[in-house]
Amino acid sequence: MASTIWISGDTHFGEEHVISLFERPFADVAAMDAALLDAINRTVKKRDVLIHIGDFCGPFQEGCDAQVGHAVDIRNKIVCKNIQLIRGNHDPKIAKFETLFDSVKNQATFRRDNGGERVVLCHYPLRAWRGQLSGAMHLYGHTHGALEEMGRSMDVGVDSWNYSPVRLSHALDILAARPLIPPSGWLRRQDIRHDALEDFSKSQSDTTADKRAS
Repeated sequence: MASTIWISGDTHFGEEHVISLFERPFADVAAMDAALLDAINRTVKKRDVLIHIGDFCGPFQEGCDAQVGHAVDIRNKIVCKNIQLIRGNHDPKIAKFETLFDSVKNQATFRRDNGGERVVLCHYPLRAWRGQLSGAMHLYGHTHGALEEMGRSMDVGVDSWNYSPVRLSHALDILAARPLIPPSGWLRRQDIRHDALEDFSKSQSDTTADKRAS
């Protein structure tokens, strides 16, 4: 049986602060962890693949050791064997943490099976990404549903998907149906910084004058 690929992110397992900060509907951190774990294990099967877009666990006020220890406990409760992490800003760069995942990358890109469009994965939302004008799609997290999606980009964190993973193919189908922004639609919105050009010209003139004086 072919495995299904799922994507999620910004779970922040064990971090109580995110409940109030992002208005999550959980009484406490134990209830949040239990609900997020249940959502993963109900949808993502043992032989499926789960791509986590970053900020798996924490941070913890008690420090990195406590954060990694909690991450180990959570990982042991997830049925899915293959979890691939796109590193977020709260994911520690520690071997014990990284070994919980089949791969750990800062960014990733691949071609969509149905259509062949490029897909760019990054924890942070990008304003421009590789292949954007030719149909490439971008999946991100970090902003917890607070940032308006632009073009063929999508927030796949749990706060945008009812605290549950989303089937990767479903997310990409939604993006594929969105219209492209053609190159002619890229209007200049940033003025040329004449002050910077003037500073550069002045520095060049000063350098030339110094050389003549020497």
